[in-house]
Amino acid sequence: MDKTNAIRLTGHADEYRLDEDAYARLTRYLDQASVRLQDDPERAEVLGDLERSVGDRLSTLVATGDRLVTAADIDGILEEIGAVDTGDTGTAGRHQGSPAAGDPGRRRLRRIKEGQQIFGVCNGLAAYADLSVDWVRTIFFFAALLTAGLFTIVYIVMAFILPVVPTREAYDRERA
Repeated sequence: MDKTNAIRLTGHADEYRLDEDAYARLTRYLDQASVRLQDDPERAEVLGDLERSVGDRLSTLVATGDRLVTAADIDGILEEIGAVDTGDTGTAGRHQGSPAAGDPGRRRLRRIKEGQQIFGVCNGLAAYADLSVDWVRTIFFFAALLTAGLFTIVYIVMAFILPVVPTREAYDRERA
């Protein structure tokens, strides 16, 4: 006799029916994500976003009816979402494809320490806009001149409120 589990995921009113293997794989994935994110201040948000991401894909997969989700279905979904990336030893804080990092491909403004001149704000802006950091620095310089220093204040405020990532690669992994 095969066991079927009915689950509800964050952000979805639908109930999904998973076979025993599919339920075990999804539970293991979410448990591993929880452990990897234990020191992340946005842990609850990221885990909720992971559940929403799985739920979105299950909604598309199941579409209509009362279809039983198999282990192969869950494996495909989890492979599409990717592994949780925590930021320790060369990994940087977000989950690939995670809505916590935004919708897949969504950019977030950050300061990037690698190659910073002062606080790394221009590096972050350059990565955000996919521009050369030299262009961003030039624009900031002339904007500060033209506004009698107002952009210098904006820069300093951004230096204190923007989260920091160590490298451009770490920033790119967040966006992935």
